[in-house]
Amino acid sequence: MDRTTDALPLLLGALKEHPRGMSVSDLAAAVGINRNTVSRYLDVLLVSGQVEMETYGKAKVFYLSQRVPIAAMLNFSSDLVLVLDRERRIVQANDAACKFAGRERDDVIGKSIEESPLAAFDHPLIQSRITDALNGREVTEELRFLRRDDELFFRIKFLPTVFNDGAPGVTIILEDITESRRAQEALRESEFLFRSLVENINDLILNVDETCTFTYVSPKSQDILGYSPEEMLHKTPCDFMPPDKAERVKEQIAALFADPEQKVLFEWTMHHRDGSTVILEVSGTPVYDIIGDFTGYRMVCRDVTERVRATKRVAQWKSFLYSVVNNIPSMVFVWEVEKNTFVFANRASEVFLGLTQEEMAGKQAIDLFPPKMAAFFVDGDRELLEGSTALEEKITLPEGRILAVKKIPIFNSHGRLRYMLGIAEDVTDRAAAESLLVAERDRVQGYLNAAGIMIAVIGADGTINLINHRGCEILGYVEKDLTGKNWFTTVVPERLRDRLAQNFAEVMAGKNDLPPLEESPVLTRSGREQPILWHNALLRDEEGKIVAMVSSGEVVPE
Repeated sequence: MDRTTDALPLLLGALKEHPRGMSVSDLAAAVGINRNTVSRYLDVLLVSGQVEMETYGKAKVFYLSQRVPIAAMLNFSSDLVLVLDRERRIVQANDAACKFAGRERDDVIGKSIEESPLAAFDHPLIQSRITDALNGREVTEELRFLRRDDELFFRIKFLPTVFNDGAPGVTIILEDITESRRAQEALRESEFLFRSLVENINDLILNVDETCTFTYVSPKSQDILGYSPEEMLHKTPCDFMPPDKAERVKEQIAALFADPEQKVLFEWTMHHRDGSTVILEVSGTPVYDIIGDFTGYRMVCRDVTERVRATKRVAQWKSFLYSVVNNIPSMVFVWEVEKNTFVFANRASEVFLGLTQEEMAGKQAIDLFPPKMAAFFVDGDRELLEGSTALEEKITLPEGRILAVKKIPIFNSHGRLRYMLGIAEDVTDRAAAESLLVAERDRVQGYLNAAGIMIAVIGADGTINLINHRGCEILGYVEKDLTGKNWFTTVVPERLRDRLAQNFAEVMAGKNDLPPLEESPVLTRSGREQPILWHNALLRDEEGKIVAMVSSGEVVPE
């Protein structure tokens, strides 16, 4: 039997019986092993994180570590987590890793990566990074992985790890970033399409800053005004206008910039490069930066010089709207109220119903939709006529899909209800995600409330972010009376308040270490002081900044 393995439980048992800590001499006497040997064993426990040490003068006092073992947390992570020993054998694998491999944990543990169901990750780069981690260097890489017909992306972290016996190991964390990469690619594609749209539509797009100077001019300026975008940049609209028109526009712009309107529509008379006059219909929308400060206007300019061109413009605008409505993912329906028959449906509607627009024309809701959806579109017109701008409802279809449906009244020029606009959006995935989030939150809150000790999370500013049921019972409050209040002014006795608040502020600022174990009283709602033995730990964000303190407390018998 390994003497080290025999001695470690003895030392841990002794420290458990003396939570206030023990010196090397005390431990040697308690377990019957000489001081030098005890010191070596304590070094192993320190390296593995099972004990902590504080120095008082020349004396060293050892305590049981208050850290949560990694094994207790692995299965709560959605990331794939593997722990390898120095021989590169898998000694731990969380549920996510086993699920990804499609095997039971017993089929994974004890095997090297290349021999395990996770052999797909046996890559020269990964082998190299495992070596780096065994040598004490933390590394992060991104990896593209092909699985059958699917392309996956992972962000992989290789973390140096030390086992209880002091042996080195490696913790590998694989974060699935596939959706993020796909979203980035979709964003790049969207930006490209948007730029292509702006550069190819028949309207002239202009951006002006707070001084009404052009900061962007779309290429359409060459066709409409005869000037290239480069010739117009850093100039103002008035530089391209007749003097008499420019003065009026200056006043107009000054008023708009002093009090920005959400959308403005006006006409600009401008000079073409060839000397002719061009009348532009200008639609302006204010632009704000990320902190809400006004930075200028985005102008959409349309040439309305000739009536024929104006007629064409209207046709193009209608075509554009039709194209937008026809290509959005939501289903759009329009039906005539008097005859209760459908007159328009977009492409998404055709896909949903399996019918063309021509096949839907003239039919009623009951002929096209499932019963609940048909009832929604048929009923409720009275509420719309009495002033409601829209009616909304969520409908669950027989196959389990969830639709968010809305109908909006469209009145004619005499105020009579002529058409009804219906919009339906598939929100199944969103509803499922919301339900999952609520369930996960309730489960975590349930764990906290089931604990037999007080648990409180105190923000860096001293605010009570969370407190469990046991904590409320001890203090004599209900949760809503504590959450958001200052911990020190609410539950700390006045004689200790300033000192403990100052200590807490220094810990949050990183100036002092947080004592992992301390005894300090709380002030109950009735005014009685209750001694509590506190176990403290710090919470940090992704950048390592301290954001809160988590304290669990046990009542000290009086």
